[in-house]
Formats: sequence, C-alpha cells, structure tokens
Amino acid sequence: MKTTHITTTQRWLPALSALWLLSLVFGPALIGFLGLNLNPHGHTHLYAHGHPFVDARTLWGIPNAMDVLSNLPMALAGFWGWRLLADGRHLPTATARAARVFFIGLVLTGIGSTIYHWAPDASSLVLDRLGMAVSFAGALSLALAERAGQVAARAALGWVLAAALLSAVLPAANDNTLPWAVVQFGGLTLIVRLALLPAAEGAVGVRLGGVIGLYALAKALELGDEAMFQATAGQLSGHSLKHLAAALAAWPVIVAVTNRGLRQNAAARVA
Repeated sequence: MKTTHITTTQRWLPALSALWLLSLVFGPALIGFLGLNLNPHGHTHLYAHGHPFVDARTLWGIPNAMDVLSNLPMALAGFWGWRLLADGRHLPTATARAARVFFIGLVLTGIGSTIYHWAPDASSLVLDRLGMAVSFAGALSLALAERAGQVAARAALGWVLAAALLSAVLPAANDNTLPWAVVQFGGLTLIVRLALLPAAEGAVGVRLGGVIGLYALAKALELGDEAMFQATAGQLSGHSLKHLAAALAAWPVIVAVTNRGLRQNAAARVA
C-alpha cells in the first residue's frame, strides 16, 4: 500500500504542478484565443442592480445582507477548528500544519468574503480569493497527510500555498483566471483521487469524502444562485447557502481532531 501512495503522489503532484505552470504562462493567450469574456467580478453574469449575485437586499443597514451575514458560520468554524488545534491535541506534525492552514483559511475566507459581498468589485474579490487560496492549500495538504503520508504533505504545503495565493491575485492583475481554475478544480481532482486510497500511516481519520461532498454541494449552490432564490420565494439565494455548505466542510476535520483528542485522553487515563 505504501508503494501505491508514493506512486500516486509522484504522478499526480508533478502533473498538477505542470498544468498550473502552463496555465500561468499561456493562460492570457489561451483566454484570448478562445474569445472568453470575463468581467471584473469574476462571474459571467451581472444583474440589473450591478452585482453578480441575485440577492441584493439591504437588511439592518447591511447591503447584500444575506450574502454578507452567511459568512459568519464559515469564520466561526475556522476559529473553532483553530482553537481545537491550540488546545493540546497532538497530531502528526504535517497534519497539524495542514489543518491549521485550513482552519485559518476558513477564517480569512469568511472575512474576505464579507468584505467582497458588502461591495462586490474586482479588488475586493481578490481578498475573498486569497482566503480561499489558504484554505485550498490546507485542504490539499491535509488530504496528502491522510493518504500519502507526512513527507508528501510537508513537501506540498509550501508550494501549493504559494501557487494558490499567486493564482488568487492574477485575475485582477492580468485577467488570467486559468491558474485559479487549476488550483480549485485540479486540487479537488487530486483530493478525490487520494480519497480512493487507504489511509496512510499516522492518518487521523478525516473523512475526505465528506469534505469533497460538501465542497461539491457548495459549488452546485453557487451555480444555482438564482434558481434557489426563486425556489425559496426570495428568502435564500444559492450563494448564501453556498457559504453555509463551505462552513460545514470544516466538520469532518473538526470531528477527526476531536476524536483524536478523546482517544489520546482515554489512553492517558489507562496508562
């Protein structure tokens, strides 16, 4: 099994890295060749009210209130997870680092997304994506720790984080969105591939299938922004619900960290 883990990592990580480098170098030319029209908001459709999301209601003086306020659970989930890690749960080193980056990324995403949805424009979108970049890097490194081992996770975290952060800035800098797409969807594809492998030595039991499923649900809700708004008679949009699904993606990691602490406490009492 260990050979399978190493082989998978050796094949997929370099392939993902090469694809990202190609998108970095040739992305603008490819976008121009394909005739893609990408607006500054990062979305292909703007509503009459000037924002890319259907729900523009102002509540309690808060513009775009539901899309703004629905970020609170995401920030709270990230803070909860970060506190668990700071509370003495002893995890393998690379796992702890990856989980810490993941949870901090959720907090930053909640903050950045709040700023963005308060006044959506190209510059505030960068803040939203920077937080997402941190959480993506943490999630991928955590998946590697669970399925490919500590060495692979430790080696990947730094460069994935750097690539993700750069990719988050590029759309505003030179309209190159392809590296960001590789980070999101290429990273998710690798996590799916890793989820099919047995647990590596030192795995703490994060249910990667749960993380993947909730991320997929979040993307589906994002795409169904207007449809969900109409289905709920104008009460909740798909994008607001997307934020809640993204917050829930922290749950499998929180459960694994909590259970690890409970097992350690039980073992200490027996000893």
